[in-house]
Parts: sequence; structure tokens; C-alpha cells
Amino acid sequence: MSREKLALNHAIMIEMIRRSGTADFEMIHLLKNGNSKDFTPYGEGIPDWQTFIDFYRTHTEKLENAIINGYTITFLTKNALKTLLKIKYDLVENIDYQDFDFYLDGLVLTKSQIEDLQNFISLNWKVIDKQSANEKHHVKIELHYME
Repeated sequence: MSREKLALNHAIMIEMIRRSGTADFEMIHLLKNGNSKDFTPYGEGIPDWQTFIDFYRTHTEKLENAIINGYTITFLTKNALKTLLKIKYDLVENIDYQDFDFYLDGLVLTKSQIEDLQNFISLNWKVIDKQSANEKHHVKIELHYME
């Protein structure tokens, strides 16, 4: 199956739930139940958890496919990218990488993290594997202008 295209807020909410250790099938079960209070342990939704549940109800197959098979974000700002790096990989600006206006540099990721990032990141960003030593890859994420 191909990856679903998702808006940023839905991708962030999926990753907020995953960060807690919740399995994909459990996430789908919570969405099927449709009780926004069940999502309280995962923090604030964007804009709220009921919106996520409503999206599931109207796009069930799309969201289940995104949760199970992966997603690509339709568009990603730099600040949104930094938010996803924090939620998904626990990477913090000025500690794990530096922001240089049109690119982020100094990230150290595993090969599987790089592949994951390349699969979900929007087309306006390019992931560059600068050098690798064993399992550690030094990565730069660069704003890519599309014509």
C-alpha cells in the first residue's frame, strides 16, 4: 500500500500517541470508540482530539492506512519540522542540532530513522546523509525550493 498524504496536525497527533508507547492497533481502537477523553493522556490535540476523531469518522480508511502503512506530510514549515523531530525522535534544537535559517544541521540519526524521516517529510525538505560511522549518520535537513 502507498503512504497516505496527511495534514501536519494529524501527523503530529499520531506521533503524540505513538510517543507514549501506544501500538497502532490500540490507536485505531481508541479512534473507533470515539471518546475524546480517552486521548487526554497524550496531551493537547491539534486543535483538539475531537477533530482527530471526526476526521477518522469521515476518512476511516485513509487514517487507518496512514497509521498502519505510513504517511507523507503535505507541507511542512521549519517550526513544524522541529516539532516533529522533538515528538518523533526526542531531538531538541541547540542540543541535538542547529538551525541555520534554510537548513537544520548536526542531527545524528540511525539508518532506519533517516529512512522514516525521508518517507514522511514533505517534498519541500531534503534529507542529506552527510557522513556515517557505524550506525550513526550525520544528517542535514535542507529547505528545497520546488519549481
